[in-house]
Amino acid sequence: MRVVGLMSGTSLDAIDVAVVDLELRGPTLEAVLVGWAEEPWPAALRERIRGWSDPLATVAVEDIAAASMEIGAVFAEAASRGAASAGVAMAAVDLVASHGQTVHHRVDDDGRAVATLQLGEPAVIAEQTGCTVVADFRPRDICAGGQGAPLVSFVDALLFGEADRTVAALNLGGIANVTVIPAGEPFAAVAFDTGPANSLIDGAARTLVGQTFDLDGAIAGGGRPSKALLEELLAEPYFQRAPPKSTGRELFGDEFVARVVVRARALDLRADDVLATLTELSAWSVARAMARWAPAWPEVLHVSGGGTRNATLMAALGLALAREAPDGGGRPIIRSVDEAGMPSGAKEAFAFAILGHEALHGRLNSLPGATGARHASVLGAIWPAANYARLVRLVSQAGDMQRIDRIVLRRWVADPTSSS
Repeated sequence: MRVVGLMSGTSLDAIDVAVVDLELRGPTLEAVLVGWAEEPWPAALRERIRGWSDPLATVAVEDIAAASMEIGAVFAEAASRGAASAGVAMAAVDLVASHGQTVHHRVDDDGRAVATLQLGEPAVIAEQTGCTVVADFRPRDICAGGQGAPLVSFVDALLFGEADRTVAALNLGGIANVTVIPAGEPFAAVAFDTGPANSLIDGAARTLVGQTFDLDGAIAGGGRPSKALLEELLAEPYFQRAPPKSTGRELFGDEFVARVVVRARALDLRADDVLATLTELSAWSVARAMARWAPAWPEVLHVSGGGTRNATLMAALGLALAREAPDGGGRPIIRSVDEAGMPSGAKEAFAFAILGHEALHGRLNSLPGATGARHASVLGAIWPAANYARLVRLVSQAGDMQRIDRIVLRRWVADPTSSS
């Protein structure tokens, strides 16, 4: 089955598109990454969405409804353009799996996720692409007592897990999330959002130097982290909360950046010092969370996401992991997911292609150890298109297996294709 996965994270830097061919062999799902692309957001729409993440933002219901239709059309175009850049016509695609664009993820004072909202109307995607769509992955997990995130951990565990050593997968998007996979036990994996990765760095770059992000970490690299400010930021209660836990721009967004800027000015810090401090915060929060809550210290850490292109952040992460490593643990080998055969920019879109495929087949596609749910569930709702009857026939031939237990990437592309 050929699936197009769509993902746009909290950083809103691009819509990631992955074209994936999937074939089941026993309990193993074999995948071929046919191609992938990073499709740009329309600038005005991106800024409108970013503004809605402010917890104090007031948005008219009609604006939310209209935006969901508009975002759906943008996702549909991204799917078509991404597929075309891989040499694939949408008529040859069986399924589109779309995470949607998160604009609100509500966690109450006790750390329980109680609501989530992703925009990008799936019916629009189905109508414009002619493909059946799977979307709305988060709500079912929340109904089962989970956080609704991180969901990519299901794929991380089955793709990266090893029989003889503990490994972990870290995604450095707007928010950082980590999956720790004990040796030989992929379904015992534990995952959670550690806190900010790029969200605060990007916000400070926009506020203090008028740039959308700190390219290669160059600005932070020229500054010095403020110990006083860093200690204040690390006192944020989220960092002390035990998993399962999830977060987003509602906490680590523009309002948080504004408070950091006020405090930084009181401490007479330069812009590069502020960015250096926020970069250190991202690195320390990841390392401390792993040291405190990982079921076992990993020997290898597979990293992905936009933060991997920030050299200053990656250097800080390496130092933080070395400091926080338990006795006898040592700093994990930090390895880009590219080295494991998965282009970093494609990983999350690839993962949602897998999750959508499994949802269509009615197989469990969640990890309770990642989200904190009472049980595993089939996550995702289906919007049928003209090809749905044919897909139902294909699914009926696949049997009634409850879940897959391994994902194998058979082939991949070395470089992204991009229309940006």
